[in-house]
Amino acid sequence: MINGNFILVNGSFISYADYRVSIPESEGFLFSEKIRSVRTTFAFFNESLETIRLKLLIFHQSFPELLENEGTELKRQMGRTLTKNKHFLGSTIFIRFWYSEQKLQYSIQSVKTESTGYELNNKGLYIAISRDVRKSFSSLSKCSLGSEMYWNIASIQPKESFINEFVLINYEDKVIETPRSNIYVIKDGVIKGASTQHGAYADITKSLLLTIFESLKINFSETYGLTIADLNEAEEIFLVNAIDGIRWVIGFEGKRYFNQNIRKINNLFAKSLAS
Repeated sequence: MINGNFILVNGSFISYADYRVSIPESEGFLFSEKIRSVRTTFAFFNESLETIRLKLLIFHQSFPELLENEGTELKRQMGRTLTKNKHFLGSTIFIRFWYSEQKLQYSIQSVKTESTGYELNNKGLYIAISRDVRKSFSSLSKCSLGSEMYWNIASIQPKESFINEFVLINYEDKVIETPRSNIYVIKDGVIKGASTQHGAYADITKSLLLTIFESLKINFSETYGLTIADLNEAEEIFLVNAIDGIRWVIGFEGKRYFNQNIRKINNLFAKSLAS
């Protein structure tokens, strides 16, 4: 990915090379949000807007003008950033919020992606269970605010060179997620997912995926959550988030997986976001 040459800070552009995070900005940092841009479309924009509003409520912040009128101004500022950086095809937009000088402040940065749209990975991922930390259920566990620390620990722990992602589990050995992604398994025509009641993160792609599962006449269940045995017995496994889209898992503990249904799901996923 390629960083844009400019970053938008409170409505004004600053050279990316010259931008420095100040001490007040660092100390007052609240949260960040990422939004995928596909040409002129901001994927999952409405869902991302609601997520930002929820996080501001958690931090006891009122909604700024940036988010009013269904996020019209936020869209405009993101569009300005893409144009300034000449990122006209595919990019990821990073929005940061912090509180300093007794007011909410923000920055918008764009990073060019390798592909324009959502493409399924041709080379499958290898996953492994992370046992260094177990994620517990809390009022924030389904939100990134309550998950980031677990993701960071899992992402930096030592691993075999062929492992691409670690799978987080809870204190009951239930499979929860991989860092920043939901995990789904397919077996005998049924898709199973992890439940937020077990501490799983709820990615904003879920509503679209449920619609796709229904259109393909594939049953979905998360009532009992996921177990390590479910991973071993699965026919197909995939990871999903709003930035990377759908990613196919090819291997876990010596088991190898297909992607026949995953390809159908990904085709509908990409098509729905390209319109």
